[in-house]
Amino acid sequence: MANEQLNINLAKSKLKPLFADEIALLVKIKAKKKDNGEVEKEGHISIIFIDITKQQPIGEFVISRTTAKDFIINLNQTIINLDKELASKDMPKPPEIKTTGRDTSYR
Repeated sequence: MANEQLNINLAKSKLKPLFADEIALLVKIKAKKKDNGEVEKEGHISIIFIDITKQQPIGEFVISRTTAKDFIINLNQTIINLDKELASKDMPKPPEIKTTGRDTSYR
């Protein structure tokens, strides 16, 4: 799905929008010492969305380092596009839904 626009009917989605006004980021690292003394590590980033009014977390997403890097790129571009749209006097255009994968391959 690299650089492909998704065709998702958001109106038919069973996902319920939740409001989060804060986030917490955690890094989860797993390390193992090999027989030869070397340390092997792997890690993931946990994004926890928080509703401050209720003072409780409402969701947690654990993503890989690669997905996090792509997320930053897409989030920055989305903010730039939003700023342009908010400054414009024209009617808004339909949203464009993008995936985070650029040249991602799964097996």
